Amino acid sequence: MSFLNPTAIAVAAALTIPPLIALYFLKLRRDVRLVPSTLLWKRAVEDLHVNAPFQRLRKSLLLLLQLLILILAAIALGKPMWETAQTLESTIILLVDQSASMAVVEEGGRTRLDLAKEQARRVVENMGDDSRAMVIAFCDRAVPISSFDSDKQALRRKIDTIEQTQSTSLLSEAVVLAEAYAQNLIIGGEQPGSDIAPESAAPDASVFLFTDGRLEDAGRVAPQKLDVTKMQVTRIGTRGDNVGITAMDARRDYERPVILEVTAAVQNFGPQAVEVDATLYVDGNTVDVQSLQLDPADPTSDANDPSPGSVKIAVFDEIAFEGGGVVEVVLNLDDALSADDRAWTILDPPRHTKVLYVTDGDFLLEGILRSLSLHLTTMTADQYEGAADEAIRDGDRSLFDVVVFDRHSTARLPQGNYLFWGGIPQINGVTAGPIIADQVIFNWDETHPVLRYVAVEAMEVNQWLKLTLPREAVSIIDGQTSPVLAYLTRDASQYLISAFSLLVRDEHGNDLVNTDWVASADFVVFMQNTIQFLAGNLAATGKRSVPPGEPVTLPCPPRVAEVKIIRPDGVEDATTTGQSQTILYASTRNVGVYRVEPGVPGDNVFAVNLFNPTESNVAPVTTVTIGADGGKPQMAGVQVSKPAWPYLLLALLALLILEWIIYNQRVFV
Repeated sequence: MSFLNPTAIAVAAALTIPPLIALYFLKLRRDVRLVPSTLLWKRAVEDLHVNAPFQRLRKSLLLLLQLLILILAAIALGKPMWETAQTLESTIILLVDQSASMAVVEEGGRTRLDLAKEQARRVVENMGDDSRAMVIAFCDRAVPISSFDSDKQALRRKIDTIEQTQSTSLLSEAVVLAEAYAQNLIIGGEQPGSDIAPESAAPDASVFLFTDGRLEDAGRVAPQKLDVTKMQVTRIGTRGDNVGITAMDARRDYERPVILEVTAAVQNFGPQAVEVDATLYVDGNTVDVQSLQLDPADPTSDANDPSPGSVKIAVFDEIAFEGGGVVEVVLNLDDALSADDRAWTILDPPRHTKVLYVTDGDFLLEGILRSLSLHLTTMTADQYEGAADEAIRDGDRSLFDVVVFDRHSTARLPQGNYLFWGGIPQINGVTAGPIIADQVIFNWDETHPVLRYVAVEAMEVNQWLKLTLPREAVSIIDGQTSPVLAYLTRDASQYLISAFSLLVRDEHGNDLVNTDWVASADFVVFMQNTIQFLAGNLAATGKRSVPPGEPVTLPCPPRVAEVKIIRPDGVEDATTTGQSQTILYASTRNVGVYRVEPGVPGDNVFAVNLFNPTESNVAPVTTVTIGADGGKPQMAGVQVSKPAWPYLLLALLALLILEWIIYNQRVFV
């Protein structure tokens, strides 16, 4: 048996036992009474012969019982525990999942995160005296909550500080942090090849993972020192009933910009069929309601399948919306997870997109641009480079919503949105090398908004430039040796860079078609997607909506020293601009609408949406597989010491009853 609070035993015993014994030493003060006989008062008469204020301590069953009662009460205050759990004598690492699915409220009204923290605290309670533990909380990023510590009380306090997020669950960074403590150092020798790699002084760690198993990157985790098969995973939770919004799209009709079209993908992950109402709000006003009948999730699907449920598309009626504001879709139901029951997008007031086309003569692309519903302005490359500032910029920003360059590279790039065909923005980290010919398209991201409804596999390109891009660039279409189409954001500007142009010139100066893409309807769809994406009209999937945890680049008004970002819960984050044109904001771990004050009109509001089937599928997994090799950790609950104080209280109650019976029967020993 061990005690969680041994100090309480000593304090309680010191305050109660000595006063009790002292009471039995004190002589009772007697009243003088005249009686006809002292035969029945023999002991009372004996007390009258004692002149001292204290009497000799006699044998007393009542005193013995009362002492036992006080001792049991003091021991109970010390929180005794039966040591049924194995004492952990090692270095311990606790990994606690704080992602969105851990917010599910389980039976008893406690969230999965609450249950995970309780299990983590119990592991700490079972630590041996020579053990130490560290605590890491993780969602989309991992954060050390406590470095290695042997103070159990301090560790429990640190565990209690772990906060719930509505972000995704990624384990890789947590594993890297867990392994970091044991990294060996290399000692350089004087002679080549004599370097010494000493054994690490840190012992092997016991790793405990507390999660519901919804780990988005479990198969991509690459442990270096950690033995996955020795990791102990405690599966948290039992509920699996959930319906969530996994995608949302809000767009204006190209021909009728005042007409707004909104759709939302709703998915049922639970085992029962569900009927749910999806309500559309525009600036807080109810606009439309659509009822959806959702079939149950496939019972034969693998429990580890991130998206086993049935999907229905809520198509709302077209509405006339001439203003700008927040568009919201809400599911009216009570299910396991609330973070995916709402989705938001931000719309600007309707207007035709202003596009500047810089070219020395590409009739194919100009004809396609003129077929779209937009205001088109054209310039030659020389005209653009020699134009006055007021002709191409409004203050620090571009005068146009999108600028398209045809076979032209430039450094004249005010804040704005740019599309390059066969040219590059002349900014740090972006270079164009020699021409690559006779290669094929190798890979592409069909989920990117610019490739929506575009069949890239049917596209053929004769040649393109070899692009070198900075690490933050996102490759959308890949060739065999270099990117073919890439997306880059920097300093509140967007750059969509195509390594190929639609036309190329031969040695005689004649234009030749470089790709058959321009002859297909897919290219028209691509150009429409691109203009909408860069101009920000596809708010639900473009720059105005981000997943939880993703940083957002926000433009700053000129000559403003500080801006405030107001979170969905009303908390304000003040950020100094440092006279910069932009700020980077990363506290986006909760879904909802974020507002910037003061902000640049049109860029002062953004939304954070979950849109993650892995998190929305809240049913805990039966087994967890970690790493590309399919390592399976131990799936087991935490064995903990059981409290012994209830049994002591029962014994104390029995002694109280016995003492009362003896006292009332006037039994003296």
